[in-house]
Amino acid sequence: MATLSELCREHTTMSEAERDHLQDLTSLWGLLADLSFADLLLYAPKAGEGQTGLVLLGHMRPTTGVTLYRADLVGQTFSPDRRPVVDECLANGVITEGLVQIGADREVSIRAVPVRVDGQVVAVLARERLFSEDRPATVQERTYRRVFRRFADMIDRGDFPYQEEERLRHRTPRVGDGLLLVDAEGHIEFASPNAVSALHRLGMRRAAVGSRLEDTGLEATMLRQAFARRAAVISELDEGREVALVSHCLPLLDGRTATGAIVLVRDVTDLRRRDRQLVSKDTTIREIHHRVKNNLQTISSLLRLQGRRLKSVEARAALEESVRRVAAIAVVHETLAQSPDDDVAFTDLVRPLVRVVEESVSSPERPLSFTVEGEAGVLPSQMTTTLAVVLTELLQNAVDHAYRGATVPESGEPGRVHIVLDRRTDMLLVRVTDDGVGLPEGFNLAESDGLGLTIVRTFVESELGGTITLSPVKKGTGTVAEVRIPSSRLSGPWDDAQEPVA
Repeated sequence: MATLSELCREHTTMSEAERDHLQDLTSLWGLLADLSFADLLLYAPKAGEGQTGLVLLGHMRPTTGVTLYRADLVGQTFSPDRRPVVDECLANGVITEGLVQIGADREVSIRAVPVRVDGQVVAVLARERLFSEDRPATVQERTYRRVFRRFADMIDRGDFPYQEEERLRHRTPRVGDGLLLVDAEGHIEFASPNAVSALHRLGMRRAAVGSRLEDTGLEATMLRQAFARRAAVISELDEGREVALVSHCLPLLDGRTATGAIVLVRDVTDLRRRDRQLVSKDTTIREIHHRVKNNLQTISSLLRLQGRRLKSVEARAALEESVRRVAAIAVVHETLAQSPDDDVAFTDLVRPLVRVVEESVSSPERPLSFTVEGEAGVLPSQMTTTLAVVLTELLQNAVDHAYRGATVPESGEPGRVHIVLDRRTDMLLVRVTDDGVGLPEGFNLAESDGLGLTIVRTFVESELGGTITLSPVKKGTGTVAEVRIPSSRLSGPWDDAQEPVA
């Protein structure tokens, strides 16, 4: 379905400022639909050569009543005779009410409100409901509909949406959260049952109606700020761990004068309690990663101490390889300890992993240069450790075999190892290319019994569900190792892995 902006560009000649005004209106019209107990529809006249009729730009259903239209009509065009009340409102530029026959047995009551931008009517907001529902039965319904009419008058004058609207830090408020109607002097004229319950949680036991807003325990300056700015004000009151309330104060304006306000009160105590629990759990998890990293570093130190006591060159080399593998896993836990999320950008891990290998193998007698290219995106933590070990083994394998016995070449240029990360829609490709001596004649990966390649093959095929190939460089000398991991393995348990940002 096309967005409001797309429909405006396709069917109207509205400017960007006019489209933005309609966007601001529809960002809060859920509140208006609840107040009116009716569907709200936004119409605009079609423009252009040979274009006639009214295009429906948006539709909001109420949560306080039953919708009149079950089908989605947004984007459809209506002839003026099907919506004569809306057409009259556009022609005259005044709020218009009337009845329209829809089908054989439904008579719809329509209140059409002109939407103005800089004094010009650019659209019509229509409140539509069955005519039989036009007589509210309760005090609450009558109060809500009076408030809606005050907002409709503000839309007609261009006072709503507010010129300096504070962007909501919370979800768009709805009437069901709890509503207080306040007059220009700050006295509460009406309080919905949910609002009364919220005030009771703040410790207010006397009647809310007739009290001043500042006596309820809500933010005292909220109403004054809303009246002074002639715009909505958002306040959050957090009474320790007992009560947390979010208040949205929307002033009711008559030109430059504030004639009252509505205050929507939402109890978010349970939500804030869950937030605190999540923060506590997140801190605990990060502390665990930090301790695991420290323990792995301790293990590395012990292995190094043990290696210094060994006389066998082969045994010392084996311990050095183990130290590098442990260090690779420690890098992952260090990153997870610093990250606020369970998932990590794998590219951020590659450079520390390269340093682990580079610091252990590069020397003046055998200088090596490592470069990294591309992006791997965000990967779930459960596969990050495995892939980190795989990459470390590939780098170590390239160094050990491609430059075995190598010394500084006459050109003085170091050996080059190039890492490429390529995140695609169907897979992740990790490629390690060196310019060393290349593969031995008759090499077969499946028959290789080296520990490093055995670890890589087992991890890639069993843990990651991918494939690995080793092949000669097409032009020149060297070896290319490619690991391909299918996209189905790149998602966590909640499918939250992400592609890299372009």
